[in-house]
Amino acid sequence: MPVTFDDSLWPLLIIRYPATQSDAEYEESLNRLSGFVLRREPYFSIIDTSRIGTPNSTQRQRQVEWDRSHNELVRTWGRETAFIVTSPFVRVAMSLYFHVRPLGVPHVIVADMNSALTWMVAQIERTGFAAEAARVREHLESRAQRPG
Repeated sequence: MPVTFDDSLWPLLIIRYPATQSDAEYEESLNRLSGFVLRREPYFSIIDTSRIGTPNSTQRQRQVEWDRSHNELVRTWGRETAFIVTSPFVRVAMSLYFHVRPLGVPHVIVADMNSALTWMVAQIERTGFAAEAARVREHLESRAQRPG
């Protein structure tokens, strides 16, 4: 199953990782992510890893390579990132990774999408994107009003 990218609330990009993905799907997700970073526009991201499994060694190596080659663009255009992490193993792995290779943008790790969106609205607004924050807030409020 491929990674999904939702840019309907741009400059907020929501990325959802599946439980597993083939090496080809992983490579395609990195290519799609590159396209967003290469827009050379400020962006905020929510990265949902709540379903993610452990990437294989090839995928881990590709992630490191991608991070190195896109580091400057991410630092220039990335504003804030919220990670949704439910697995203690993934939380530890991310902490170790960011200790060795800092993300380069302010980030937070939260347990669910509502927490990520709530935090992100405040960050988007704080950094001067008031209209964009209002759109995300409206989205968050409409989600809360949906039955079920």
